[in-house]
Amino acid sequence: MQTLDADLVRGVLESANGSEITVSLPGSDYRLRFAQGGPTAVHPGKRIRGRVQVKALHMHRAGAGGAFIEPMVGQPRIVQGVVRGVDPATNRMLVEVVVPMWVEPFDGQRATDFVAGDMVNFYVQSGARFTPMA
Repeated sequence: MQTLDADLVRGVLESANGSEITVSLPGSDYRLRFAQGGPTAVHPGKRIRGRVQVKALHMHRAGAGGAFIEPMVGQPRIVQGVVRGVDPATNRMLVEVVVPMWVEPFDGQRATDFVAGDMVNFYVQSGARFTPMA
């Protein structure tokens, strides 16, 4: 699956300490905290780009509602969004959940159980990761 830059989160670095990174999303109240997936040369207060990877607990199709992340401040726990693409080779999917996230389904589910356009809802396992990009 070719994504170009459609899978990049664009935000502002709030803090990074080598193990955790906090990114705020301009134009919103979101301040999301992730495990840091790599070093960053960006200083707090500056723009940052990166990829988010999460492992979902059991995923469900949602029939209504919009994209959201709960809580708005802290580690993502409950999310809902639209599947943008499925990568069967890596058993993951790109889901637009306020920001794009690469989602690995929970054990027993396959990414191919879902198709582009499906609205999905799930809990996120601890350890959501943000990997800064140059």
